[in-house]
Amino acid sequence: MHKSMLVAAASVAAVFTFATPARATNFPVSGTITVNGNASNLPSPPDDVKFGDSTYDPATGTLSAGKFTFPPSSVTFPVSGLGNVTVNYQLTQTNTSTALVAGDGTAAMTQVVMQLEVVSTLPPLPVMPCRFGPINLDLAGSASSAGLDLEDRSFTVPPTTDFCGGFASQINPQLAGNDNGIAPHLDGDFTPPANAGDKIFINGFDP
Repeated sequence: MHKSMLVAAASVAAVFTFATPARATNFPVSGTITVNGNASNLPSPPDDVKFGDSTYDPATGTLSAGKFTFPPSSVTFPVSGLGNVTVNYQLTQTNTSTALVAGDGTAAMTQVVMQLEVVSTLPPLPVMPCRFGPINLDLAGSASSAGLDLEDRSFTVPPTTDFCGGFASQINPQLAGNDNGIAPHLDGDFTPPANAGDKIFINGFDP
């Protein structure tokens, strides 16, 4: 499954049956993430990742608009004259995304737009503002009663255009680049709708 997708969910608005209103949920998220070639598991409780506030309607296969929430992360690297510097950064979703689950269990989410922002350093350096974006995630995969499994195997973190207190040239190689990927699992009951003939096509031919 590649980054470019023909996704039926791209223009989907969440549709709900009013006979059984659903309660908005912060779906716990687990899985893996790679940033600039550095792979790790997504943080688990208490510093966990969530997608919300959102609802899933099994009658239509729609996940209503929500946002991913990430805890702060960090990277440590040497800076000439300073020794090792730890940069603490925050990933924030700047839009909201919906998702569609088809009757055969294929699933896709509308584009997730993220921003990476440096929030502090150790030792303290006057680097803020120092932001990277937009970071566009195109997530697709499958759904079942055990959860929603999505992935984008290759996304780009663009170089910052901020001055970053004169440290942009040192920070860019640590955070910007193309060697990135993410595979989130949303924990919940995402049972596909009964209209099993429906299908979401990814790349026009992939299942």
